[in-house]
Amino acid sequence: MGTSTRPASNSSAVSSKTLRRKNSKTNLHSHFGTPGNPTKRRLIAVLGDKATANKKIVELNNRALSFYTNGDFQNASALFQEAASLRKQDVWMVDTRLAHCDDPPPSSYIYQRMDFDEGMHVFANAEAIRVDDQPNEVAAILLFNAGQARRRMNEHDDASRYYNRALHTLCPSPDHVGIQGGIHPVIIPILHNIGQLHYRLGNLNEAIQTYKTAEKHCRSLHGNDDITVSMTLNCLGVLYYHMSADESQQALEYFKAALHIHSKVLGKDHEEVATILNNLGRVHVQRDEFDEALVYYEQALIIRRFRLGPDHIDYAATAFNAGQSLHQKGEYDRAIQLYQEFLDVALVKFSKNHRDVAVVMSGIAQIYQERKEYDKALALYNESLAVGKAALGERHSEVAMLLNRIGNFHFEQDNLDAALHAYRSGLEIEQEVLEPGHPNIIVTLSNIGEIYRQRNEFVEAIRLYKQALDLQKARHGDIHVDVASTLNAIGLIYDQKGDVNTALKYLQEALTLRRSILGEDHLDVAATLTYLGTIFYRKNMISSAMQLFTDSLKTREEHLGLDARDVAFTRYNIGLCHQVQGSFSEAIECFKETLRVEQIVLGGDHRDVSMTMYKLGEAYKAHGDLSKALEMFQSALHIERNTVIHDDPATVARTLNEIGNIHLARGDVIPMMDAFNEAARIFRVSGLSATSMSVSGQLYAFDISCPEAAPAA
Repeated sequence: MGTSTRPASNSSAVSSKTLRRKNSKTNLHSHFGTPGNPTKRRLIAVLGDKATANKKIVELNNRALSFYTNGDFQNASALFQEAASLRKQDVWMVDTRLAHCDDPPPSSYIYQRMDFDEGMHVFANAEAIRVDDQPNEVAAILLFNAGQARRRMNEHDDASRYYNRALHTLCPSPDHVGIQGGIHPVIIPILHNIGQLHYRLGNLNEAIQTYKTAEKHCRSLHGNDDITVSMTLNCLGVLYYHMSADESQQALEYFKAALHIHSKVLGKDHEEVATILNNLGRVHVQRDEFDEALVYYEQALIIRRFRLGPDHIDYAATAFNAGQSLHQKGEYDRAIQLYQEFLDVALVKFSKNHRDVAVVMSGIAQIYQERKEYDKALALYNESLAVGKAALGERHSEVAMLLNRIGNFHFEQDNLDAALHAYRSGLEIEQEVLEPGHPNIIVTLSNIGEIYRQRNEFVEAIRLYKQALDLQKARHGDIHVDVASTLNAIGLIYDQKGDVNTALKYLQEALTLRRSILGEDHLDVAATLTYLGTIFYRKNMISSAMQLFTDSLKTREEHLGLDARDVAFTRYNIGLCHQVQGSFSEAIECFKETLRVEQIVLGGDHRDVSMTMYKLGEAYKAHGDLSKALEMFQSALHIERNTVIHDDPATVARTLNEIGNIHLARGDVIPMMDAFNEAARIFRVSGLSATSMSVSGQLYAFDISCPEAAPAA
């Protein structure tokens, strides 16, 4: 839910002399001097026997633990360092820092780790020294404790040095980091904190390897059903969740294993169990499995409300997550209620000018948009943007995200100028703060390209989509589902531009990729088959078009069922092919089934319903069933008078023309003239000549009553 400030990098270790000046009241270092100081060496000599020195080290550690527990991390750090330097004088010899990514931009999940509990930072305390601990174990504990204090002081580079030195003390070579008998249990918190710092810096692969090593030690030291095992499994689940949606199955498996042990050890209503439940919900959202997500979120909400209270930020975080799933399911009232619960807590815990307040405001704005309450939506979008800028500054990736949502709003309103302005503003920020191939940049380029497509500015649209394609190939390689989607989009633009051959090239490449990556029976494959079918239909390659539409229909029926609009659309196309081939009975069946679904999905007076009725009327007429043809044309006319009479009057005139032709064929002269006269009038009003009318057939009834060879009366 937001992103974090970047952790301080390359912060140098605070010297003992500096600490002494900062803490002159306690004068902590005056007894023992600084690391490497002769005063300290003389003291060790005076202490004499090893037992006395060990006792002093334990004393220092205990005093430091007291400071640490009370939140005085600076004094705790100084004492831990004193004790460590008594045990070993080369604390500063090894500079093992966590490697930073190449200035990665802030990311949403890094921020969430700071404010909301994912169950990642579970070993946050310093460790006591046991009387039977060996010298290297004591040194490792002291170094680890010094790292803990530095970390709580937000000196993460120093903390990582201490953690890695502690690990090196227990395991002098990489070969020793694996499982070995008799290793001290402090290895587990050391590895957890090293892994957590890797995670915080975005080094997810390194973090995963560290936590997997920790898992082995947990099982070796404590058994398979120990709480440390489930804590580590949860951390691995979080890491795989953040890796990518492709790793979601592994994330689920780790979370479920962690949940089993946590519930067994702590009980099913423990707040740490709620953390894992919340994490499981997030993975299901990542997989677009919103019903499954809500099952876990609702359980987490019950536990967190009972254990933490409705004013706790972790309860609010789950409320927000559940609200998002409800939003996706179209349950808007409950979604807004949960969003508001989050806002009530966030406004107290944070302030109005907080990034998560901005995100939730934009979520509520999306609901208003989907409810077609556009004035409320736009006002809230603008407010969320102002809050986001106040919280993060003008040039931040989340501000760009809010601008993109505003662009989507204007795009839906067909306000392409305002949409283009918002998208361009967002793109400018994204190109400044994100790495060149970031998915957000690719999406925004595609959005801008789509605006140019709708403006029929095809050259610019193709340029932008090709730019997005180049970034996708650089990021993913040539064989990736996103690459296939962009190839598909470029193909459609070339088709709209009238360059059918180039369109076929891109669409066929997209189809090949989608089949190889997704398999034959994927909905994206069905979509490309349909697009190719429409091109072949227009090229009068009806048999090829029919085969493509039929393959698409099979997949769509399997995935969507018989009553889906995409299924009806594909069946309509097959009906057109039958109609062109003269198979009117088959065409009628296709159009009738299309009409049935459209009336369910769209309602009785939708423009698409009237189009299907018109085609069904044509098929009945060609089949010789004039009564049913007239019924369909009249039903289509009724809808057209209510939907397109002002925007597309020529369509109404065309249907009247067909009604006139049916009456002509039946010998109904008066209704024929009424229909033809009104059609001619509407053609003229719409700027077309009355000669646009088409009078087909002849007076069949007249021919029957007065055939040419009939004898004279």
